[in-house]
This record gives sequence, structure tokens and C-alpha cells, in this order.
Amino acid sequence: RTSGSYFIMITLAFAQMLFYFFSSFEIYGGDDGMALWDRNTLGPVDLGDQTLFYYLVLAILGMAFYLCLRLTHSPFGAVIVGIRENERKMQAMGYAVFRYKLACFVIAAGLAALAGILLANQEKYVSPALMHWTCSAEVMVMVILGGMGSLVGPVIGAVVLLLAEEFLSELTRHWMIFLGPLLLVVVLFARGGVIRLFERGET
Repeated sequence: RTSGSYFIMITLAFAQMLFYFFSSFEIYGGDDGMALWDRNTLGPVDLGDQTLFYYLVLAILGMAFYLCLRLTHSPFGAVIVGIRENERKMQAMGYAVFRYKLACFVIAAGLAALAGILLANQEKYVSPALMHWTCSAEVMVMVILGGMGSLVGPVIGAVVLLLAEEFLSELTRHWMIFLGPLLLVVVLFARGGVIRLFERGET
């Protein structure tokens, strides 16, 4: 029932509690995690095929993007935007603000869980490290880097961040020293994220 930065901190605190809980769960490998024998199968679909798995992930990304696009252009999405802009006003108009926010949280959690399933299949390995707050922070950086308040922005942010990590890690083992200032430059001089640069170019 919190909001803003308090909600973020409490969510991260719960994630940290789960991180330490599963780190002490020796039956599943504890800190070392657990290796999976093979990828899952979905009926006749064998996810062990790299090409098939790639296109499956791409298709799921497309469907998730389409779902979010339909939601944002629906009456439900209009209410969510209104809550973001002025929560008290929407509450005064009779909307069940808490229920709408809870629905968004559940949808986001479902998509995150699906992404976790795909990641476990990709790596054939699960570890409590994926529950550490730094993983949540990395996702937040992707969103901020790409541009909040848009659907394409976080996708672009994820691509930019992962490519930057890949490129800088090949140049030096201390690549994070260079990645930090790069993120600061984007935040300071490209307000609204990378997506805003494309929008300015179009105008």
C-alpha cells in the first residue's frame, strides 16, 4: 500500500529476503545455484533447438509488446495514465485506484516470471543471484536508459545496455568504470532516454 520510492524500497527489501532465503537452501545448491539437465519441452516443441528457441523468445517478446500496446490504448490504460498523472483526482472520480495499480503489478510480475523461465532455459542454470537487488537495478537502468513512459523505450534501453556491456567488457576488465559515466551522460543530456533522441530526429 505504499507508493513512489517507498514502494520501490519495500519491493527490493522483499526480494533481498527471498535472495538470502534461497541462498541458504542447500538442497537446491544454495549460493552455487542449480544446473538444469536440459531445456523444457512444450509438447512437440523442443526448446533444445537453438534456432527454434530464439524464434520462440522473439515471438513471446512480440506478443508481450502487443499485449502492452493493447492495454495502453484501452480504457484500462487510460485509467492507468490518469492515475500516474494525478492519483487523487482519479480516486475522487470514483476509480478503484488500488485495484488498477494491483492489476498492473500482477501483469508486470507475470511477464517478469515468464522472462525468468526463458532465461533459465537459455542458461540451463538457475541461481539465487538472479534475485539480488542488482538484477532489479539493471532492469531499472534499462528502462531509464531507453525512456520511461513508452513501450519501445525499455526494449531499446535493454539492447543499448547489453551491447555497451558486451563492447566495453572486450576492451577492458574494468568496463563498469566506463559504463557508469556513459549512463550519467544519457541521464543528463538525453532526458527521457534514448527514445527521445529518435523522436527529436523525426521532428
